[in-house]
Amino acid sequence: MSVTQMLMAGPFKLLSNTFRRWWMGQKDNHFRIVSSLTILSIAATIWGILFLFVLGGTTDDSKEMWVPWSWLGLIVGGSLAFWIVPEFFVYLSHKAALDEILLLDSRPEVLRRRKEAEEAADMLGPVYQSHLVRLYNELGIKVGSRFRHIKPAGARSIESIREVSEDSVERVSEPWDEISLESNSKDSSTYSNTWWNTTNSRLSTLLPGAKILQDKDANRTILSLTSISAALLIYNMIFGLAKQGGGPREFTVDLTQWLAGDSSIHSTAPHFDGVSILLATASLSMVFLTRPANQANSSVTESSKASTQIEEE
Repeated sequence: MSVTQMLMAGPFKLLSNTFRRWWMGQKDNHFRIVSSLTILSIAATIWGILFLFVLGGTTDDSKEMWVPWSWLGLIVGGSLAFWIVPEFFVYLSHKAALDEILLLDSRPEVLRRRKEAEEAADMLGPVYQSHLVRLYNELGIKVGSRFRHIKPAGARSIESIREVSEDSVERVSEPWDEISLESNSKDSSTYSNTWWNTTNSRLSTLLPGAKILQDKDANRTILSLTSISAALLIYNMIFGLAKQGGGPREFTVDLTQWLAGDSSIHSTAPHFDGVSILLATASLSMVFLTRPANQANSSVTESSKASTQIEEE
């Protein structure tokens, strides 16, 4: 090893050890950090490609100040995405496996996949560990030493639901009461109603650290805005939202040309441009992510509401 390599090895080794210690200290937040970095790196890469190669930012003097930042986003974001996106899919596969196990109600099946579930929960952090402990408690499975200190998710709510359901069974003594209960549950358990009132969207489970995504109103806002955006973008590309003179609205607003600063941004519909397609795809993806993560929690919520109504009567 040369003298130069020996001098460089010291700082790089110190930096590597510092990062490794910090990373191991953030073990409970690994999935959140990887998810956030994946989104940021992909966004920076897409922006760099669009600005430099699609919108022609390098040839527009008025956008000269954005060129270095776009190159930086493309190079740094692309390099980071190349390294972190495969890691993100590893976490995502563990999350999908754990979500599947959490929906099981068979004790032997859960025991058979116990090692897989605990490895996934250990990798994803305490939020998912608490859900696994809750499942163990519900199925009468002894919690191992690895998760013995973890408090089960929703322990109090589950106990209250069980008490309400027991009381409701005692109160329902007539056949017509059971028929009324079934009809009410069917009316209130439509998928659209569950979607609109969910506090457990796919986006909130994908980013468990963002507590605001577990708010019903926040999910409604995202659903409304992205649905309207997707509808307008698709309608603009297919039928057109603009008109020239006093004619009908049959011209598509080309967002790619608009961002590039061209004087002519109208094209005869149907017309599809890169930016509109990208924004429509992103909007539809966000609409999909606002859907309920599973139907099990929704059915429990609906049954608790129905039980509460019975008690009030």
